[in-house]
Amino acid sequence: MLPLSLATIDEAFLRQLCESECPESQTLDFKRELPETIERDKSEPDKKKIELCKDVVAFANADGGHFVYGIQEKAGVANDIVPITTTESADAAERRIRHVLDARIEPKIHGLTFHKVEVAGGYVLILRVPASYDGPHGIRISKNKNNNNQWWRFVMRNGTMISEMSYDQIRGAFDRTATLAEQARRFIATRRELIAKGETPVPLKAGPQLVVHLVPIAGLAGRMTVDLMPIYKNGMHEFTGPFWRNGFSSTFNFDGLVIHTNDMGEDGYHGYNHIFRIGALEGVTLGGGFQGSKDDKLVEASLMSKFFYNSLKCRIENLKSLSFSGPALFGLGILNVKGYKLHIEIDTLHDLYHRSSKTADHQHLVPSEVWIENIDTVDIDSVMRPLFDTLWQAFGIERCPYFDDVTGKFAPRQR
Repeated sequence: MLPLSLATIDEAFLRQLCESECPESQTLDFKRELPETIERDKSEPDKKKIELCKDVVAFANADGGHFVYGIQEKAGVANDIVPITTTESADAAERRIRHVLDARIEPKIHGLTFHKVEVAGGYVLILRVPASYDGPHGIRISKNKNNNNQWWRFVMRNGTMISEMSYDQIRGAFDRTATLAEQARRFIATRRELIAKGETPVPLKAGPQLVVHLVPIAGLAGRMTVDLMPIYKNGMHEFTGPFWRNGFSSTFNFDGLVIHTNDMGEDGYHGYNHIFRIGALEGVTLGGGFQGSKDDKLVEASLMSKFFYNSLKCRIENLKSLSFSGPALFGLGILNVKGYKLHIEIDTLHDLYHRSSKTADHQHLVPSEVWIENIDTVDIDSVMRPLFDTLWQAFGIERCPYFDDVTGKFAPRQR
């Protein structure tokens, strides 16, 4: 098993793998040389490309895994580093391999990661293949050079072997993503219900609560968990909220690690972020309160929009730093907001504001969750704009004005 952070792997780590005779496994394969993609035998023009695709697809359709190119195996265990010393650079090798995989595998495997390790005499190249939830992935095989007669192969890793997938396995792979997506929706719904009832990991101040959830599908599948101690020991700054001006504190609980504002008053904290062991990320902050009289209840539009937008942006980076990739489910909402109006800035230079004429007539404003196909390539503006429009329309306003009409980018200071 290789560490979650490939950046921590160096020559000393690789030599320790060899000295300890680390075995190949369901998720680890050692290769002496880089894969070939140019055929010497013209009678089988695609053989080497198909073999490369089989290796990668087998990992993706099972539990994911790593190929380590530049380590010789003997009797199924790491034996010695054999540096890659060809004239092909690691970047060129990555481009060549990606080109073959993109051309032959459908649907495309998201989240493939390459990592070069400098060693004496050359380099070792590591390819991480995530367990995929867009599958099953098939290998397109052409029966003739014109590509007009094709068939597909579906394979998966079984221990250290590659086997053809059965009909039931293929059907199960198609069903897996839908099942996990439904689990993610139930998880978010359960968490929202608890927050709305005040059953939060730390007490919160009274008022409407802005709530976000980002749930990686890999975590729900039980194939990845979060090691909380490195986050805790490294200061947790990247997991704090965008408006936490008075510092923060943290506490562990059964579900994971809670990082909260450091402004406890008589009625609770301003907000918190919750890192679940399965990789799910939850953020909650106070979204408004009273302005003047007790009858003038307002949600701050600028704060709300910036909180939601920055939360998704930061939480995606958090997931990637924890080595998650692939799909995730994102949800947001304003809880306990019935009777509140929207407080909207119309001129930041002169501090001019107006209030929506309509009050929220639902206790909770919760748009439908958004399926993110791949956290590595998500367009945050495209995700957020329809969600924001839905929330603003709940206050009687046609659309959220905080997006540039030309570029479509989030621009919260736009009038």
